[in-house]
Amino acid sequence: MRKLLLTFGIFGILATPALADEPPASQTEAPAPAPAPAPAPPQAQVQRGDAIVAPAAEPAPEAPRSKPQAQTPAGGGVTAKPESAPPPRAEEEPEPAPEDGASEAPPVPPSFSVPLLPGSSCAPSGVPAALVPIYQRASTAYGLGPQGAGVLAAINGIETAFGTNLNVSSAGAVGWMQFMPETWARYGVDANGDGLEDPYDPEDAIFAAASYLRAAGAPADWYSAVFAYNHADWYVAEVLANAQCYGQLGGAVAGGFELTPKLTVLSCETAKPWRERVPAPYLDAFERAAARYDLGRRGVWALAAVARLESDLGRGISKAELRRHGALGLVGSEWSEYAVDGDGDGRVRRQDPDDSSATLARMMWSQGGLRAGLFEHNHAKWYVDAVLGEADRIEGKCEVGTVDWALSLPNAVIAPINWDNLTLSNELEKQDLESGAIDPRIVGLLGAITQSHQVTISALRSDHSEYTSEGNVSNHYYGRAMDIAAVDGVSCTDTAPTAPCGELATTLSQLPAPAMPTELIYCFDVDGPGPAFARSDHCDHVHAGYDG
Repeated sequence: MRKLLLTFGIFGILATPALADEPPASQTEAPAPAPAPAPAPPQAQVQRGDAIVAPAAEPAPEAPRSKPQAQTPAGGGVTAKPESAPPPRAEEEPEPAPEDGASEAPPVPPSFSVPLLPGSSCAPSGVPAALVPIYQRASTAYGLGPQGAGVLAAINGIETAFGTNLNVSSAGAVGWMQFMPETWARYGVDANGDGLEDPYDPEDAIFAAASYLRAAGAPADWYSAVFAYNHADWYVAEVLANAQCYGQLGGAVAGGFELTPKLTVLSCETAKPWRERVPAPYLDAFERAAARYDLGRRGVWALAAVARLESDLGRGISKAELRRHGALGLVGSEWSEYAVDGDGDGRVRRQDPDDSSATLARMMWSQGGLRAGLFEHNHAKWYVDAVLGEADRIEGKCEVGTVDWALSLPNAVIAPINWDNLTLSNELEKQDLESGAIDPRIVGLLGAITQSHQVTISALRSDHSEYTSEGNVSNHYYGRAMDIAAVDGVSCTDTAPTAPCGELATTLSQLPAPAMPTELIYCFDVDGPGPAFARSDHCDHVHAGYDG
């Protein structure tokens, strides 16, 4: 008998800045795009002046965003600054920090995600057909590989809803792909040969974005390339998750469309005299911050030197000073503009090594590098020289590696329902699902189960009574429950624990919260002392639901 397997993940978002970086100077810029033949799409090429809108019946898919602490408003786009240093973008005024030196990060509601799936049914839903050949030609011109068209479409969808919202952003980004004017001056191209480099022309803008992504490391390193476009983990997650949905835009690809970005990790050891003087939590914080903000090995020692000179790594200042400024001596304006929840615990605590290290690293990155960032931190050449000199004394050795980065989005159900594996009892149930009347958690369960198993539904919302037999309002009434009558063609009247329905019910009872149904009923108790329970009138179906 085939074993039932469901895979879920509970994810959070690192609070990192919604900034955009110039590609690293070491990257070679792509050549100007040579005219590339369209891959014979059925759609006509977009001409200047054509009206391009997303189909009304298929709005551009946009996953909900979880805004990082003290970060830039969405829709910022690409920024630039001389010497590849992007200027910080407009920030929102943070709430005043409480007296304990902490501020609450925006709460992330409980959520669960299901695995990203190659070739899912959402691709390329929502992408205007007339744009598809442009994404394909731009990807080909700059050698972005089979993933390139999907990534360009995802960026276009997030930044301007495929050109339907061309307002200038609060940071001054313009056009179809939301470039800052300075960056457009460097990467803008005349893709359609009309003699103009116009960010409001879809071809020019999309080709320019392809050029920028190539210069930033694509296709070898999609994570870094998209991270350069907008310096925030949540933005990379959203782009690559949507790009995975749009995988078919790049043409047929053996094995499907898959992105597994890599994150740089640093593992460092200080010089021998400092082995016992730099606390492990501080060194770990310096490593994570330097890796996240592209400061490299040297950044680890610079952060350590700042903490050493400012506070003797938190030991040389009072607790009140540590709560007010942190171990790296950040002043209030620096916290207001660059604050980062470095350890992802939902709070920015100035005395926390991760939060203070990530905040200073972000500020140095925004200034273009260590020396400029240190000068911004303390406007004195002697201070910069002192920090770098101290860094030389602390410097040991670092190993540089990479780890796979699991893509995730809060409150987003990435796996769609596989309708070929779903049997409904009546038309009302289909209307429930298509109208949005069913709780996303139930849709998520169906999406996960139907990727590998056939299920038959006997009750959703519309075909269930408002009240339970005990007289309580049923979760069905709110769209928060479903009844499964058969799994893989076997009726749930086969109540053996090893039968498909029994295995499914047991699997659901073992999911981590909040994915696990809070209301799980079958003919036998599938989890012993757990919350699931048995009822004699549920011996022909598995009831799975969630309380409000």
